[in-house]
Amino acid sequence: MKKDINVEIGARIKEKRKSFKYTRETLAELVDISPQFLANIESGKKGMSFTTLKKLCECLGISCDYVILGKEPIERKGRIYELIDNVDKKYIPLLETLLNDALHLITVARKDENQEN
Repeated sequence: MKKDINVEIGARIKEKRKSFKYTRETLAELVDISPQFLANIESGKKGMSFTTLKKLCECLGISCDYVILGKEPIERKGRIYELIDNVDKKYIPLLETLLNDALHLITVARKDENQEN
């Protein structure tokens, strides 16, 4: 049972990593783990600490609920959702790319700040 859960968790992390177009090496560096350990997490061979889970969620812009349970947040609040709802559907892929790039820059800046402290 535990192994099945790890496989599901790993698959969700891998899917989100790929949606950001991160290599394993890139994400592993941002999370401060080895690429091999990330590969083991993604394949379900290994579990992870809460600290690693938190860092992965922050870097990928996802909730722990999504990683562990596979559930997206139901309630959407905030101005960003209003803006997205008003975008023509044909521009959504471009918007996703721009948002992924912006989140990547934020993640890198946050990592740089943490290294300075």
